This record gives sequence, structure tokens and C-alpha cells, in this order.
Amino acid sequence: MESTVNTGNNTVQRKAMMVDDDKDRYRRKERNESLKQAGYKVFPVLRMQDVCARCKPGAFELIVVNGTQNPMGALELCDQIKVNDPDQKLFMVADASQVNASREYIVSNWNELNQRLAGQQENKQDLVAA
Repeated sequence: MESTVNTGNNTVQRKAMMVDDDKDRYRRKERNESLKQAGYKVFPVLRMQDVCARCKPGAFELIVVNGTQNPMGALELCDQIKVNDPDQKLFMVADASQVNASREYIVSNWNELNQRLAGQQENKQDLVAA
């Protein structure tokens, strides 16, 4: 699957920021690869503190935050992103019981995230075909 969208004469890259502070670089690489397979050019960020400097409204089509290591910090980060840009497509991967919060962007595991991204891809393809 390509990570570009052709809009007439211009080709636009679909960009995703992956915020993942997991110490295991192999797991991080697998997660980045799953976003690439979903059609995104991935920009990894290892520290949550670095996100705000890179996360300007409209800079990324998708932001994914790994909340398994620091669920409360990740929740605060996601809430701040939504305050700054309410339309930002955002997912946080964490057990909802860990964060004790109900947010539409929280997914319980990486498989659920991949399924939701695949569902969004199918919806976009259906719209293009219509």
C-alpha cells in the first residue's frame, strides 16, 4: 500500500506521528511497520515531552500514542492534542481500565488499532469508488 495520495498534479504524503516510549526497539519497529502498511509515512517520537514541539495542527493526518508504559501521561498528552486541534485523528493504545477514562480515541491493543485503521482505509476506498 502506498503512503501517498494523488490529488491531480500534486502527490501528498499521508503522515503519521507514532509516540512510543517502549524500551524494546523491535516492538517499536513492528508498530511503525503496521502504520506503514496502513499507508502512512511514520515519524517516530520516543519521548512524550517532544510531541508538542512537533505536533502543529494539520501537520499529521494521524497521531498514535502508546499509553502502555505511562497511561496517565499519555492520556494527558492526548487530551492536550485534542484541545489544540479537535479534528486531529488520534489513537491511544492502552487498557481503558488503566486510565480510568472514557475517550473515543482509546483502543485496548495494537490489533484493535490495526483493525480500526483498516476499516478507515476501506471506507475511504468505498468513497473513492462511489
